[in-house]
Amino acid sequence: MMKFHLKTLGCKVNQVESAYIIEKLTEEGFIFSSEEEAEILILNSCIVTSKSEAETRKIIKRWLKLNPQIIVLTGCYAQKFSDKIFNFFNDFFKNSINKKFLTLGQKEKFRIVEILRDSLNKESKEISSPLILVEDISQEKTCYPIIINKFFAHSRAFIKVQDGCDNFCSYCIVPYVRGQPRSVPLEYILKQIEIFVKNGYREIVLTGINLSKWGKDFNPPKKLTHLLTKIEEFLSSFNKEFILRLSSIEVNEIDEDFFDYVKNSKFIAPHFHFPLQSGSNKILKLMNRKYLREEYLEVLERLYKLFPHATFGADVIVGFPGEDEKDFRDTYELIEKSSLNRLHIFPFSLRPGTFVEKLNYKISKQEIENRKKMLKRLIEKKREKFLEKELGEERRAVIEYFDKNKNMWKALSENYITTYIDLNKINKENGNWQGKIIKIRFFKKEKNYLIGDFLKLL
Repeated sequence: MMKFHLKTLGCKVNQVESAYIIEKLTEEGFIFSSEEEAEILILNSCIVTSKSEAETRKIIKRWLKLNPQIIVLTGCYAQKFSDKIFNFFNDFFKNSINKKFLTLGQKEKFRIVEILRDSLNKESKEISSPLILVEDISQEKTCYPIIINKFFAHSRAFIKVQDGCDNFCSYCIVPYVRGQPRSVPLEYILKQIEIFVKNGYREIVLTGINLSKWGKDFNPPKKLTHLLTKIEEFLSSFNKEFILRLSSIEVNEIDEDFFDYVKNSKFIAPHFHFPLQSGSNKILKLMNRKYLREEYLEVLERLYKLFPHATFGADVIVGFPGEDEKDFRDTYELIEKSSLNRLHIFPFSLRPGTFVEKLNYKISKQEIENRKKMLKRLIEKKREKFLEKELGEERRAVIEYFDKNKNMWKALSENYITTYIDLNKINKENGNWQGKIIKIRFFKKEKNYLIGDFLKLL
């Protein structure tokens, strides 16, 4: 049977979708292999930034020089640029004989087994005639429920519960390549959780393109807290220890029900990621973000009182058109004075077809780089203080894998701290440790991670 390799760029939703594709292909007899050995190369792409877009093209051009029988491009890049694929890779198509090039949109990726079978049964064609199967995603009303047995190459299980976004932030291309918000029905989510639990997973991570939008497309509409409460009840029925982690959620969607839920939850991870993007109200308005800096800070402050030991993360864009020194200072001071202790910092990246294309004001690359470095230094100091504060504390953690270089087990704590566990307490020959929840005590800081003592298995 043919060997295949799949590479994933971008978000956690892409990772879940890739795990589904891998599982379905292997069930049909295809064999997952290295890139070098693969006869079928699949790229699940991303275009949220110009960097990820360029990385997609770079990978495809490199693959076209290899000798696979089929190359498959899917994901956000395929959805956005399906009409330009031939132009982008024209020179490579001309020099690549006896290969097939398939471009699959967001909906079509879930039919990849059927499409590959059909393609393999047809006579080989030159790559100068790529097959493009991409439907308009904007009117899609349902979210394909992904059910898998294993989350490929992970010890923590991600579940896609939602797709799409209709916020239309002025800089963001995501609504155009993911469509409107669509939710996975509760029964499918609980079914997936049950399968993961039976297969030994003890941490569940809920993911979505805009997780906060879950349930709003139902009739009648539901709230994210409804889903969380039902999951809480379901997990409680197993009489085991679990960690329930949320991926990124929008701060303007946080309400009293959410605070009540997290305050009383047995399983919720003390780890909250709220995209900030800017600490300037002027820039937030230009971005079409639907909150003020004051509202953002209020949510952080209230959660910090409940979870002073939590990781509070955010995304920040530096160099957005119109961001002057005062605007950047507002962002810097918000981060400095708030409970934020982890950042994803992105230089502004112009995306085709977004509203921000109409803004003329541009900031120099050097200034953007300077601002990025300032935020990086700031958050490194804050993260270091946060890690030092955790020394001596006891936390739950999920064991991920054995690190041969460090001769220790790598784990991720409930409050999102990378941790390495002393081998005097855990026998490395016992492979059953992977994916287990343990209680640890942090006792030493090394660079950007902590060393922990194993206390007990939970």
